[in-house]
Amino acid sequence: MSDNWNIYADWNPWHGCKKISPGCKFCYVYRQDEMYGSETASSEARKTLAFNLPMKRKRDKSYKIEPGKMVFTCFTSDFLLEDADPWRPEAWKMIKERKDCWFYFFTKRIHRFEKCVPDDWGDGYDNVLVGCTVENQEMVDFRLPIFKNLPIRHKSIIASPLLERIDISSYLDSSIEEVSVGGESGVGARPCDYDWILDLREQCITKEIPFRFHQTGAYFVKDGRNYRIYRKDQLSQAHKANIDYRIGKYFVPETACYQWPDDTYHD
Repeated sequence: MSDNWNIYADWNPWHGCKKISPGCKFCYVYRQDEMYGSETASSEARKTLAFNLPMKRKRDKSYKIEPGKMVFTCFTSDFLLEDADPWRPEAWKMIKERKDCWFYFFTKRIHRFEKCVPDDWGDGYDNVLVGCTVENQEMVDFRLPIFKNLPIRHKSIIASPLLERIDISSYLDSSIEEVSVGGESGVGARPCDYDWILDLREQCITKEIPFRFHQTGAYFVKDGRNYRIYRKDQLSQAHKANIDYRIGKYFVPETACYQWPDDTYHD
């Protein structure tokens, strides 16, 4: 995620995750572990050597993750994973201490959120962004009612991998900073229809919610025709569609709190 601009950083405090819903079927973490010949099962969570990365410093005593970064957090697991319950309190302490960064995690376990936040969470940490992942209407109807009522200051909806046409319109209000949509990648990926994406876009435009089409997926359907999109082109092809709405520089929503001056970071 952090290859495009140096405003981003990655932090995976633990690795491995158990599959819990249809969107997990072809999980990229499992594919990557198989590709690299991991000796530990992908379903077995374990702390990584990067666990303390937000607090690590360089020789000059400055942080390895520099102030002002958007930190993609726990993208090789789920931050709310049950197996990570013993480790999460320490992770929260690091997040709280690093108020000079934004920490962004996606989850398919939003139903566990209130069990997983620290005692001083209140109405949310200002430097934490939470993305609730939905892949079909069943998960929309289960997860988004929970998400809508949670005390989180910065919320986004991640419709990925999008497996069917979905209606999220009743959950779109000013509390949602962005809806980001993408198809499924990898061998065996299920197709994503462009009409589904355009439908979600219209739902967002109607409510004036920023919308981003971030990835086509491996098998893309447009105007009734099937296309095979290679992994290296899935992000760029989505960008070329030019259908983002209220998305600014660095793919940041216009309404987001986390904006950077033009002269702070460079491509």
